[in-house]
Amino acid sequence: MKTTLFGVVAALAFAAIPAAHAGDASVRVNGGISRLHLLQGDFADYRNAYQLSNGQVLTFSERMSRYYAQLDDGQRVEIFPVARDKFVTATGTRFEFSDAENVGVANFARLPLAKATGETIVVARR
Repeated sequence: MKTTLFGVVAALAFAAIPAAHAGDASVRVNGGISRLHLLQGDFADYRNAYQLSNGQVLTFSERMSRYYAQLDDGQRVEIFPVARDKFVTATGTRFEFSDAENVGVANFARLPLAKATGETIVVARR
């Protein structure tokens, strides 16, 4: 009888363990921006000022293997290459160059001094 009672208590105890930890089933994965190393000169075609479709000017620059975007006279924001022709900021603004003359900007409103709201997409031409 003691053995049966002990077996039942043990089975109930082990059955309760997964239920107690069921809320901890999620896994948190912290990830940063996946960086791509550009070769010297890869950014040279993009280093210029671009006229945006909303009238603002977006300038791309490079310094010491770091890349930046600056809207009008606003603060320079570091951009990170995710492909040879695609860049992203830490706040989620994405830049995609179709060629050296044209660039699309997604999440434009996340840039300092951006004259936009929400998930705005703008196009810029050199």
